[in-house]
Amino acid sequence: MGLVSRMARPNARVSDYIEQKILEIYGGASTSSGVSVNSDTAMRLMTVQNCVRVRAATISQLPLHIMKRDGKDRNRAEDYYLYELLHDQPNSWMTAAEFWGMAEAYVATRGNFYAYKAVGTDGRVRELLPIPANMMRKVTQNPDYSLDYEIQYSDGTTKHLNNQQVMHLRGLVLNGFMGMNPIEYVREGIGLGLAGEKFLAGFFGKGMHPGVIFKHPLPLNAPAHANLKNSLKEKYAGLGQYWEMMLVDENMSVEFPQIKLVDAQFLELMKMTESQICGLFRVPLMLIQSGDKTPTYASAEQFMLSYSIYGVTPDVVNYEKAIRRDLIPEDDRKRYYAKFEVRALLRSSFKEQMESFATAIDKEIMNPNECRDLLDLNPYEGGDEYRTRTSTVKDSKGGSDEPKIQK
Repeated sequence: MGLVSRMARPNARVSDYIEQKILEIYGGASTSSGVSVNSDTAMRLMTVQNCVRVRAATISQLPLHIMKRDGKDRNRAEDYYLYELLHDQPNSWMTAAEFWGMAEAYVATRGNFYAYKAVGTDGRVRELLPIPANMMRKVTQNPDYSLDYEIQYSDGTTKHLNNQQVMHLRGLVLNGFMGMNPIEYVREGIGLGLAGEKFLAGFFGKGMHPGVIFKHPLPLNAPAHANLKNSLKEKYAGLGQYWEMMLVDENMSVEFPQIKLVDAQFLELMKMTESQICGLFRVPLMLIQSGDKTPTYASAEQFMLSYSIYGVTPDVVNYEKAIRRDLIPEDDRKRYYAKFEVRALLRSSFKEQMESFATAIDKEIMNPNECRDLLDLNPYEGGDEYRTRTSTVKDSKGGSDEPKIQK
């Protein structure tokens, strides 16, 4: 009686919420292929796993800086209280790379990422605590257009947060305040991929595809059948490494229909599904080690450029604007802004980095010390000047157009 009295009475829930939770627990929404798909089960498909890992790894390696406008100058605001929080460590147990990688994975598979803003006594955000998907019960928009986030803890208690307490990153928005879950909209395609993997595993896992059949003209009792089969296995041990052996007696015959995967266009179907999923996540096939053709250097460069423009940049800009809205105080928004360092994607290509830096210095876009700072190298005296190595100027008197070398 005492135990029952201490148990909290479950809260009444609407039918659609109960249905949603049942689908999440038992595998998600059903598909025509017979496979249930949700944001978690979709990650069991290798293509989805690869695409999400590529996207998370891409965003996690981009340094996030808080920049300060000072007239026409733009400098890193390393003394601003949000700088270390976003650039290095959002909370006591996560690095910035882990935090932003998790955020990207959530947006890619669920459409939304939530983080609770732990505020200090001075009113400033001190930590960003990610809210797991299983804790977020629902998000509703109030009549005044503010948002209400209902969180449920493991003990059954619930808590309501407003949009001033939550940093909310969204993917594609259709209703104005919630990111669209891409897995729910394309679950048929992902279900087809999961069904294909399940079929292929069962095709090779079943024992009804023997490598060799021995036929015996006489009927054998159970001990004789087992002894003969074991002796044949021992004599032809190599035959049993990948395929089972079958022994048939009493003049029985066994026929196996020759159903080939190629006849069912299985490989073509799996390639099509793989390509469509990569298109959903805007990830080139080459980045998940897939595709029929090996990319050349020129094509790989174009693929990476396309991925950077259409795959990475939209999410980066989205997150920068969300940080401005949810983290930077309104009084500071004219001076401070967040900026991901997308140039970090070229970190592994030394040759391309050097060529781009040489062009930037020669065209007076950057000075040598600014380039060295991006490489974590110390500045040198005179490196703050903007000068070209081989630039030319005309005579100011107009008497001669002979170029002069600037020193």
